[in-house]
Amino acid sequence: VFSVIIDKSKKMSWTVDTSGNAVASGGEVKHGGVKGSEKKGNAMWMDEKVGEGVHCWSFDIIGGKGMWLGVCTEEHFGAGYKLKGLMYGGPGNLSDGGALITGQWGPKFGEGDKIGMRLEVAGDITTLSFSKNGAGLGVAYDIRGWVGGPLRPVVSLDSPEQRVVISSMEACGVETMAQASGPPPGIAGSWQHQGEQCHLSVEEEGPGVWRVGMKVGNSMGCTVTERDGVFSAGPVRSTKMMPPPELQAVETSFTQLLSGITSLARDGDSLVVAAGDRVERFSVAPGSTPATRDRVRWINK
Repeated sequence: VFSVIIDKSKKMSWTVDTSGNAVASGGEVKHGGVKGSEKKGNAMWMDEKVGEGVHCWSFDIIGGKGMWLGVCTEEHFGAGYKLKGLMYGGPGNLSDGGALITGQWGPKFGEGDKIGMRLEVAGDITTLSFSKNGAGLGVAYDIRGWVGGPLRPVVSLDSPEQRVVISSMEACGVETMAQASGPPPGIAGSWQHQGEQCHLSVEEEGPGVWRVGMKVGNSMGCTVTERDGVFSAGPVRSTKMMPPPELQAVETSFTQLLSGITSLARDGDSLVVAAGDRVERFSVAPGSTPATRDRVRWINK
């Protein structure tokens, strides 16, 4: 059983859990290199930026991907899944530290990215917002009617290559975290079909390589490559839930579209997805909505 000892005499330093899976030096925290089922390592950043007001930090992702960033109270910090907080990470999800809150809330992030985090506490209202490489992602959490202990930055790591460096952000108005209005400049972004039954995400993973995800009832995804203007899809992976009866035919249809992609192209404000002779149009999806108090289990206990 792991325990955590928090030394409050230290200012501006990481406090790591005693699992040995998180190693800190200065503003950097990295995974300890352990592999296996008990591989999570958590760290809490201790500084004087707590309580009422606006507090901002940035996380430079020095290595790896799939880590989780967010805030929690000292009471809810611990090893493994004992950490309970307001988290963003993994494949772009929101989590309370142990349970999924919102899937595909924002983009994935990894080595070379800079994630900004803005925490605002005003009485019993707490909001937590994020940005990626200077582009606002919006408010991830809007918690009302809750007054707990001071929230501090936390990082949760689970892979040997993961390394993060934290620093303070001074200029951090709410506008710096706001989502940009209007369509994105290229094919990457979040889109929805005209019938709003299918949501599509496109992320560039490298030159000519895209990660394309769809969600109807299940979440589906594949890697799409482009050569000389022709796109081709790799194997499609999907969650295995049974969609509602009215969505089963819709999901089958869009799974076929995803697996047969031959073109992704912009047409004005729309994204046009083709699979051979079949052509479907997608519009810009509305921005992700924040998670509220009723969806965060540990707050409601």
